[in-house]
Amino acid sequence: MAKNNDKLKEFRDKIDSLDKEIVKAIQARAEIASEIGEIKRENNEPIYRPDREKDVYEKILGLNGGPLPDKVLIAIYREIMSGSFSVEKGLKIGYLGPEGSFSHQAVRARFGTSVEATEFPSIPEVFRAVETDKVDYGVVPVENSSEGLVNSTLDQFLVSDLNIYSEIYLKIHLNLLGFEHDLSKIKTLYGIKIANSQCRNWIAANLPHVEVSETPSTSRAASIVAEKKEACAAIASSIAAEIYGLDLVRESIEDMSDNTTRFLIIGKNQCPPTGNDKTSVVFSIPDKPGSLYKVLKPIFDKGINMTKIESRPTRRTSWEYNFFIDFLGHKKDPQIEEVLNVLKENTIYLRILGSYPISPPNP
Repeated sequence: MAKNNDKLKEFRDKIDSLDKEIVKAIQARAEIASEIGEIKRENNEPIYRPDREKDVYEKILGLNGGPLPDKVLIAIYREIMSGSFSVEKGLKIGYLGPEGSFSHQAVRARFGTSVEATEFPSIPEVFRAVETDKVDYGVVPVENSSEGLVNSTLDQFLVSDLNIYSEIYLKIHLNLLGFEHDLSKIKTLYGIKIANSQCRNWIAANLPHVEVSETPSTSRAASIVAEKKEACAAIASSIAAEIYGLDLVRESIEDMSDNTTRFLIIGKNQCPPTGNDKTSVVFSIPDKPGSLYKVLKPIFDKGINMTKIESRPTRRTSWEYNFFIDFLGHKKDPQIEEVLNVLKENTIYLRILGSYPISPPNP
């Protein structure tokens, strides 16, 4: 026993020594980040750079020899970089609230916990906050793998000059939150309509006796349960459990395990090429036979992968549409420039919404 205790002390002393070096290195990194922030301010450059973030993560993962998996290192460095934002200048991020929403969770997933995150009650208000410099960037949902498009976000790009600066794919895990772990004692279940629908089979199998009460948001569902405490539960995110002090009674109760939402980071900046980018545009075309074919053919001829096409009514003339498309490549790539020039010739209206680094679909 004494020998084991000596060995344990030896290992703990090594950890203590490493911790001193780690803290020293983190603080030294923060001091350099502060100097970089000064240079950025002098040159009027953005504090947040998705291309630089991508480089850092790739280099860190390239250095990883284990035993910690990649996702753990990413989480650690996300918080280190989040702290760097705070010493460089401080970063203000607006998101579709309320606090504890999945948009809030997307902010945490990309920017960490050290940025100043501000909730707004609607997508148009997130856009306005960025336009008026109340926040540096906005985070808004644009599509869900099971529910489809968020049309309010697409419509805002038709009246706003903001750019798509980056994207985030967030796996949506719905959880049963509350204080009561005996499911038979839960009488009322609170949740937003979409979340309730996405957990329909689980509810039928595990809570067939409950009254389902719809709320305006998952966060509101969590806050109600935090107030009522007894004989109720909420369907909401893990971040809502943290904010409202609820237990994770059951995790990941969604019926579709691959439910993913794509969020856009919107701002006034544009990201330089990284070699692995996506470009988004919106355009309208003449109401003539072959108009859409003329627009899309150059993309096909160049062998460019078009990853999405969606249409929305222009609201100017009946049966007239705007088309939103995403394709791989950066607007500064020579072949993309050629395609965009052809698009200008064959469209009534064309706006490049942004070129930005591709994010993995299932982080």
